[in-house]
Amino acid sequence: MPMNVLEVAIYAMVLTASQPRPFECVAVKPEGVNCTNGLSARADGPHLLFNTGIQVRKDNQGRVTLTNGLQTYFDASAWVEFRDGTGKPVTSVRKTGPLRFKFSNGLICEAMGNPEDMARCFRP
Repeated sequence: MPMNVLEVAIYAMVLTASQPRPFECVAVKPEGVNCTNGLSARADGPHLLFNTGIQVRKDNQGRVTLTNGLQTYFDASAWVEFRDGTGKPVTSVRKTGPLRFKFSNGLICEAMGNPEDMARCFRP
């Protein structure tokens, strides 16, 4: 999975969905992303590895699973729901525009400035 700051921000929002709050993420050299909510991530082979030890894995069909047991489910209205290991919904997200995503908790994540450098998740 190529390193993408907005993608890191989206998964950081998923991982903090139980206590959502605004934050920003920035690319750091040589390779990685740091977020102001305390999470950071780096490429781990074809996967994404957060500083919490949780790995985000994407298969050849585009399905995403997280090593903490979260899985994705797509519905007909273009929302992607993240569910825990028992099937209980954690949060949902949908694309609302180029480089912009809305979460069921009311926060929006979007790329800022140069899309390869920064992203933010905020409450409008």
